[in-house]
Amino acid sequence: MTVPASTTEQPPSVCPVRIVVADDHALFRETLADLLDAQPRLTVVGQAADGAQAVRCATDERPDLLLLDVQMPRSRGAGTVREILSVSPRTRVLCLTAHAQSYLVEEMLAAGARGFLHKGIDRKALLMAVSNALTDARHTTVLVPSGTARHEVLEEPLSRREHQALVGAASAMSNRQIADWLGISEGTVKRHLNRVFRKLDAVSRVDAVNKAVRAALIPSPDVPAAAPRRSPGRRSSPATGDRLPRSSGG
Repeated sequence: MTVPASTTEQPPSVCPVRIVVADDHALFRETLADLLDAQPRLTVVGQAADGAQAVRCATDERPDLLLLDVQMPRSRGAGTVREILSVSPRTRVLCLTAHAQSYLVEEMLAAGARGFLHKGIDRKALLMAVSNALTDARHTTVLVPSGTARHEVLEEPLSRREHQALVGAASAMSNRQIADWLGISEGTVKRHLNRVFRKLDAVSRVDAVNKAVRAALIPSPDVPAAAPRRSPGRRSSPATGDRLPRSSGG
């Protein structure tokens, strides 16, 4: 018996995955948007050039996925991730960066990002990360240069302040010295370090530093550290002598 064409079962319609791309480098942003737009079921519904625009796009478009450069103008890093998820809770956020410091990976994932991707990854890895973020609610993708961050992140990631206190401890600074460097009280330093010990399951400073080095959370203290220096308008990192990371930049 022939079934009339009008009653033949039709395949279910598939809604396109709606994506916003946020990056302050126009060429990179537009190239990435073109790549995603060319994929079946993916459609780019918005682009943003800074953190504030990314939050507005999330508010207006409620995308399924937002690719976010974490070091843009008018962006607060992890704070921007939290803002996006506040206005659009169902959006999956994948962070992009050219600077994959391990503490930054931990911060973004703690804020609710579903992945952290270095801009040097290839097309195949990017599309796989996008697919994982959309299909597996428990999956977290971290694709960064070897040694930058561990593949299994902490169950409770370190905050920026906890990471800084740990760096100070690795540089053999006392609690008072760390407090002076960070501009906080000695009691606050103790609280940060106690939380570090708990999160790393460490029993001492030495144990915490060793575990953090093995997890690539901090550089090895075997490399001589620059002495902390204080000058007006500048705070120096005891581990590198460089300025503390800023949220602006590419």
